[in-house]
Amino acid sequence: MSSPDSKSSAISSTKPSTKSSRLVHNSYGKSGVRLSKIIRHADYQELRELTANIQLEGDFAGSYLDGDNSQIIATDSMKNTVYVLAAEHPFATLESFAHDLALHFLKTYSHVTEATVHLVEDLWLRIPTDGKPHPHAFVSGGNEKRIASVIADRESISMQSGIDNLVVAKTTDSQFWGFIRDQYTTLPEARDRIMATSIEASWLYRAETKSEADKIDFNKNYDTIRTIILDIFATQHSLAVQQTLYEMGEAVLAAISDIEEISITMPNQHRIAFNLEPFGKKNQNEIFVPIDEPYGLISGTIKRGG
Repeated sequence: MSSPDSKSSAISSTKPSTKSSRLVHNSYGKSGVRLSKIIRHADYQELRELTANIQLEGDFAGSYLDGDNSQIIATDSMKNTVYVLAAEHPFATLESFAHDLALHFLKTYSHVTEATVHLVEDLWLRIPTDGKPHPHAFVSGGNEKRIASVIADRESISMQSGIDNLVVAKTTDSQFWGFIRDQYTTLPEARDRIMATSIEASWLYRAETKSEADKIDFNKNYDTIRTIILDIFATQHSLAVQQTLYEMGEAVLAAISDIEEISITMPNQHRIAFNLEPFGKKNQNEIFVPIDEPYGLISGTIKRGG
C-alpha cells in the first residue's frame, strides 16, 4: 500500500515542466478595510467612517505561476497601511486620502506598476441642538455614501468621485408616455406619477498629476454637484427618467470646469397604485404599493464637448 507522500510525489513527477497557458493579467489587494477617524478641532469634532478597497498590479507573476511569494505584499500589510496613513493624514478630503494611499504603494514598492484605491464613506452629521450643530454628537446620514476612487501608475493619475444611494422621491411633476406599444405592452401611459429613485453618480476629474489635483476643491465640488442633482430632480417637470438624468449631467458639467464627464444611474423605485374598487372605493391617486423588483434601470454618461 503506497503512502500519501508517495502519491503526491508521483503526481508531482507527472506535472508538465512548461506552462501550457499564459497569465495575461493579475491584481490582488485588500477589501473591506473599515476605518473610523475622529478629527478633533478646538471647538468641535468630526467623525469620519469609511471602507477602503485596495488593488495592486505589478510583478507578482511568480506567486501565481510558481508559488514564489518573494514579491508579494501581504494584504494584511495593506490593511495596516490604511490605519497608519490615516493617523498621519489630515483628512481634508476623501480624495486626498485615496490619492496618498495609492501613491504610497507606488513609492514604497518599485515592482508595483499600478495602485487602485476605492473609498466609500458613511456619512455622519452633527446633531442640531439649541439651533446649532452639537460639537461632538452625531446622527447617521442614512444609506447615502460619498465615494472616491484613484487609479495611479508611474506616469498618471485618474481621480473619480461620487455619490451613491441618494434616495429621492416626488409625488407629481413626472410623466411617462409615448413609448412603443406592441403585443407585449401592458403598461399604461402615465401623465402624473410618483417618481422615486436611488441616484448613483460618479464624475471623472481632469487632473492627471498631483499638482493638478492639489488645485481642486473636492469638498466644494461634491456639495455643488449634490445640490444640482437634487435641485433638478425637484424642479424639472420630467417626461422620462432619461431626460432628468441628462439634464443633471449637463448642469454639472456647465457648473464645474474641473470635471471631464459624469455618469449617473437612476433605478426606478416603483409605486404601484392599489386597486380599491373591490372594496367599494376609488383610488384618488393616493394609495400605492412600493415594490423593489423588478425595476427599470436607467444610466448614462455625459461628457464634455459636442
